[in-house]
Amino acid sequence: MRVMQLQKRLMAIAGIVMFAYLVFHMLTNLTFFSEVLFNDFYAWYNTGFIRYSVLVLFIAVIAIHVRTALKIRQVNAKARVIDYARHDGFKMPAKLVTISVLFLLAFIVIHMVQTLLFDTFDPYQEMRDLFQSFWMLGFYMAGLFVLTMHLQHSLANVFQTLGKTDFTCQYIAWAVTLTVTGGLAIVPLYIYFGLS
Repeated sequence: MRVMQLQKRLMAIAGIVMFAYLVFHMLTNLTFFSEVLFNDFYAWYNTGFIRYSVLVLFIAVIAIHVRTALKIRQVNAKARVIDYARHDGFKMPAKLVTISVLFLLAFIVIHMVQTLLFDTFDPYQEMRDLFQSFWMLGFYMAGLFVLTMHLQHSLANVFQTLGKTDFTCQYIAWAVTLTVTGGLAIVPLYIYFGLS
């Protein structure tokens, strides 16, 4: 039981680091509305040490988060051979959860590879080119949708772990989630609908 608690804490710490990166990513992407500011920031960020330090940290944190989630899921599956008779709210089928998590992981990997292939001398134009594609916009929005569901579920679990299960905490979880994922969606939507 103690090992399980440590696993959950490790997963939560990894999740907090990823959430902090998401907020950072959202804020830096919002500088897109100033071409000079956007290119200046990424000129600084794309220096080898900064960019690759963040990348290595992010990959390590994702690996820890995924590996720990798989261990916890295995333990839970062994412990509960009979499903709950009643659920408090909507229950997503396990296969759909697995598919959505695999899609989210693929989305993150593809997005990281795309940004690594960007021309570091003109990231503003690279971003414009990327999101003027209908298919790329659709893929990104689908990724953000799955991220929204995952993030909201995770924040709700954090509140539940802290003993906060009232509706106010659920609203806070949704508000935080939609602020972050909405902030990530603004620039691609602006590029496709406003700059095409």
